[in-house]
Amino acid sequence: MQRLLGKGYAALIIGGLFIVTGLVYYFGGELWSNGQGFDPAGATMLVVTGIAMTFAFLLVLRGSRDL
Repeated sequence: MQRLLGKGYAALIIGGLFIVTGLVYYFGGELWSNGQGFDPAGATMLVVTGIAMTFAFLLVLRGSRDL
């Protein structure tokens, strides 16, 4: 497990959780909202936050020199 965390996979998992949550929120909202109360901006923010957090955690866990 330490080998995976040292390679930056933890950063990809952390960021990926936000991206997957955003996609589920977007497509789930399309399916189950019946046109009411769906917030596409919230889904977009979750996906963008996931991308930003992946990059930030890569910097924190690996350091800028290892990239």
